[in-house]
Amino acid sequence: MFLPQGKDLGNIDNPLQDDSLQYLLSFAGLIEIKTGAGEGFILTEKGKLSAACFQKSGVIFRGKEALAQMRGWQAENQDDIPVFALREYTPDEFKEASDLCSSHDLLLENRADEKSRRIENLLDESKLKNLMRQPGVIAVSAFFEGFAVQSFGKADFEEVAAMAEDFLRAGMKIARDLKIGLLDQILLETGENKCLIAPYGDLYLCLLTTGDANLGLIRLALKNIREEAE
Repeated sequence: MFLPQGKDLGNIDNPLQDDSLQYLLSFAGLIEIKTGAGEGFILTEKGKLSAACFQKSGVIFRGKEALAQMRGWQAENQDDIPVFALREYTPDEFKEASDLCSSHDLLLENRADEKSRRIENLLDESKLKNLMRQPGVIAVSAFFEGFAVQSFGKADFEEVAAMAEDFLRAGMKIARDLKIGLLDQILLETGENKCLIAPYGDLYLCLLTTGDANLGLIRLALKNIREEAE
């Protein structure tokens, strides 16, 4: 498959770093990825992940499976530095690339324009910063498909988003197997910290807090912004 060449914008160290992420929220094109385990790409438009492909040991992974392979590689190979190359597309080039990805079954599910607009509306800094102002909250991250799309505070958001996604999927499976209803929140608590994960419109939120944080107040603040997202 030969995707449009686009405009070469060079490499970035990490697309999930704050400075790179802000740029990618207005970027339309291809993120080419080369790692020690394999290589592939993500087709993205203004923060919306449209398609993905990853080849590893001669096996081609498509769509969500490709993203899962990329996340798994990041979690297991922190010392191996990946290369991310950007290729910016015009609207016509993006449509051509999207059509090609569709014909090769690389598109991600549930990426309609309506969902994209909903996600953009959810990325309101004031709402997430309101959570950050709650006593004991260390960091807040809104994530989608294992990738942090907006974050505040001090944390390794790349790892937090990937692990939170895995934790979320496991929680959903447990709730489904036990037939106890739809998942509302997940709480992981240690002696020093707490981690709270909850749905937020088409995104999910992950909050890291101190061990003595008042979860009642935090859940109330979280409930308020979740109701606004419905």
